[in-house]
Amino acid sequence: MPNGQPTPPLSPDHALDWPGRAATADAVLAAVERHVQRRRQLRRRAAAAVAALSLLVFASATWFHSESSPAASALATTATLTQPTRQLLTDGSQIELNGDAQVRVEFSPAIRRVTIVRGEAHFEVAHDTARPFVVVAGEFSVRAVGTAFSVRLAPRDVNVLVTDGRVAVDRATIDPVPAPVQPLAFVSKGAEVAVAPEDLVPNAPAPVVVAVSDPELAERLAWRVARLEFNDTPLREAVVLFNRHGNVHLSLGTPTLGELRVSGVVRADNTSALLQLLRADYGVEAQRLGEGEFVLSRPR
Repeated sequence: MPNGQPTPPLSPDHALDWPGRAATADAVLAAVERHVQRRRQLRRRAAAAVAALSLLVFASATWFHSESSPAASALATTATLTQPTRQLLTDGSQIELNGDAQVRVEFSPAIRRVTIVRGEAHFEVAHDTARPFVVVAGEFSVRAVGTAFSVRLAPRDVNVLVTDGRVAVDRATIDPVPAPVQPLAFVSKGAEVAVAPEDLVPNAPAPVVVAVSDPELAERLAWRVARLEFNDTPLREAVVLFNRHGNVHLSLGTPTLGELRVSGVVRADNTSALLQLLRADYGVEAQRLGEGEFVLSRPR
């Protein structure tokens, strides 16, 4: 208090009495009312914003679903063709790469050299006695003149499988032009050999060449054959794709049969598997019209 007088003690209801004593009750009440009104307006605006946001999200989701439905439908009806990557070399030889296999080609007047960087590849070598064809895989080389074989570079070994002719498997050298007098192994058609670094140790036993049966050979090289995958695909599209990559010609008995949706995975060269799939799962029968020609129907 002024003049050094002590301040009187506050009553318990001092805070409530202050407006009255200060003669500002009406002003405070008006301020409180304005504050309450502002809070109500803010709540109404927030509620309206939330509602608008909810409507926007719903509309966006509905729009996205509407827009994405055709794409999803197209994706669901896609027929996929899977086949190896093929490379035709300048000498007429052909390389097929399994999956993400990678090779490096280096041709010179004296030698045709291909290095497998990773994976597996099949080679059909054009005949040229003046320039041997050498495949290098890790620490090993596979030498051929005119033949067909596959080479798979694995973490622990190298596998060589011959489908035609004969190859010589030996230690890789910087310039393996001279034919080895006594290679690690000779591998002929219908046989394979697996070689590993321990085979290069002095006095190591010769790698064992193993005969491969025709069914096993076909299974081992199945990756070379195109595969067709149908996923809820209209039969008319499946027929077009199969006719393009298969070894027979299919036709539809009725146009409406083309609307039938089919799913499955078949080899492009395996007509019997496709016809069996259509008959067992969809009741579609195949009638032979001639050599390599079938008409499809669905008996009622």
